Amino acid sequence: MQQQQAFAVVDVETTHGDPMQGHIIELAVLVHDGERELEAWSSFVRPRTPVPRFITQLTGINEPMLREAPIFPEVARSLMELTRDRLMVAHNIRYDMTSLEHEFARTGLVLERNTLCTEKLSRALVPNLSHYNLGSLCRYFGIPFEGRHRALNDARAALQLFLRLRSEFGDERLRSMSTVWPVQKRA
Repeated sequence: MQQQQAFAVVDVETTHGDPMQGHIIELAVLVHDGERELEAWSSFVRPRTPVPRFITQLTGINEPMLREAPIFPEVARSLMELTRDRLMVAHNIRYDMTSLEHEFARTGLVLERNTLCTEKLSRALVPNLSHYNLGSLCRYFGIPFEGRHRALNDARAALQLFLRLRSEFGDERLRSMSTVWPVQKRA
């Protein structure tokens, strides 16, 4: 595989299925250069609202785990630094970026990155599958995936999916599908 500039695979876990209503409770970033992982970072994030029981059942993340966690403004700078000048990759990136947009708006910071969505890529490159969630795509491509709905595990699975798509379809084709997704400061 041809080496490229490092990219950052991102995943968030939140308190709600609707990214406009939830708060981030876990965040992970994997920095990869196409050949090897350069950095792995994850953090719990103490939300402003209680964690609903169904989210705890889904993720395994509960209130005691978050009690001493940093609040979002304390982890925002790490996220910005790890993703600076890098393509941000995620599965269903609209969810992750909308969640981040709302958190950044609350802090008064701005995050703008080039993004690439492995879900959209998969829909375009592997048509006619019945499901395009991360678990289904990992099964389709034979990618091991354990510990779903934890940010670092989901980011690792999305990374492996992205590497597989690059390997099978080529960097230029994938690069042509990236878009700029601005996370703008809100008044």
